[in-house]
Amino acid sequence: MRPDHNLVACLAFALTSVIAGCNIAAAAELAIPPRKAPKDTGNFSLQSGPPNCGRWTDGCVNCTRGAKDEPATCSNIGFACQPKAIRCLGAQ
Repeated sequence: MRPDHNLVACLAFALTSVIAGCNIAAAAELAIPPRKAPKDTGNFSLQSGPPNCGRWTDGCVNCTRGAKDEPATCSNIGFACQPKAIRCLGAQ
């Protein structure tokens, strides 16, 4: 006796729908943690950098202080990078 193809297709579709519904319900219940503010590192920006520091980073952007009276040079940030506290990599 051969199984009816329509019956098999309907059962497969029903099983797939139940499994997909369970996954969607589980994903809707995931807790998303709140974003944390970065630590206060003083009154300087990433572009100006910490005083007496020649190279600094926030984990996403690397900056180098220019020569006298020249602005600092910084790299571009990656699209998925999460900046951290600014830290000095080398003294001036």
